Amino acid sequence: MNVIVDAKEVGFVENGWVGREITIGDAVRLQVAAPDSRCVMTTLAQDELPKDNDILRTLAQHNMIQVGDAGRFPCVGVYAVVEAAGALRIGDKVSLS
Repeated sequence: MNVIVDAKEVGFVENGWVGREITIGDAVRLQVAAPDSRCVMTTLAQDELPKDNDILRTLAQHNMIQVGDAGRFPCVGVYAVVEAAGALRIGDKVSLS
């Protein structure tokens, strides 16, 4: 993940962002291109965190969505294309249009 957004809504709010634009701070603009389908990599041990197969199972149970014409996948997050680059800072305002 490159950017984590603290959304006020509950759930997988990013599912509704595909095709929309995100503005962060004063300059950064991103075009949301696709949901981020997750794979077995999410279950592997990371530093002090142990391997956990339940991570992918939980995503599959709670957020299986259609990804283009490829099929339904467990997803969390989105892929975005940079339309305007700039510096990001913790606490920057994030807006969706």
